[in-house]
Amino acid sequence: MKRRTFSELFIDKLEDLSDGKPKLISNKALREALRWDEPKYKRIRSELWSQGKIIRGRGYGGSVGLASGRGAEALNVFVSYSHADEQSKNDLLKHLEPLRRLEIVRAWHDRMLKPGEDWGKKISDNLEKADIILLLVSIDFINSPYCYDIELDRAIERHTAGESVVIPVILRSCMWKSTPFGNIQAVPKDGRPVNLWADRDEAFVNVVEGIKQMAEELLSSR
Repeated sequence: MKRRTFSELFIDKLEDLSDGKPKLISNKALREALRWDEPKYKRIRSELWSQGKIIRGRGYGGSVGLASGRGAEALNVFVSYSHADEQSKNDLLKHLEPLRRLEIVRAWHDRMLKPGEDWGKKISDNLEKADIILLLVSIDFINSPYCYDIELDRAIERHTAGESVVIPVILRSCMWKSTPFGNIQAVPKDGRPVNLWADRDEAFVNVVEGIKQMAEELLSSR
């Protein structure tokens, strides 16, 4: 019989303790269940984290969970944006791809509409089932009657009711803090617009790291 690797033993025990779901288990409980010393535990945990196979939680002592448990469904992400920001939307989707491959999120946007579909109903349906709603913020987004008066209104209603999480993604400088989402924590870091970063890829990595953190928290509470 082939001897199981430490990584396989780690995942097996984590699946046992979490019933195969993306539920967070304390590091202390998992390490004791494995009967490993702390250096060995931290080394294997670090390897699995870098491979995207586990998620980490906060709190005293920390915790870990499966990045995508057996039967777990990826979170639905709705992208609200102005077509003036099409390129930025495409760049963001590229950086979200690793999270899609890990089955953490699946994104929807209006360019996924098929010929013959009722676009208003389809947009509404996907907005209603979204776990995370990304607002790609620019002056064109704020000035768009559909984005601002229809999609945004419903997004804020669902966010306030705890039915979904709104994440403003600040693409370009504008007076977004004077909007209905001005009190919601934005990305990139400190709400610094993507267009002010020297490296756009670095800006979008920062955005996706924030989305990943929220996604992991939502998955852990399922």
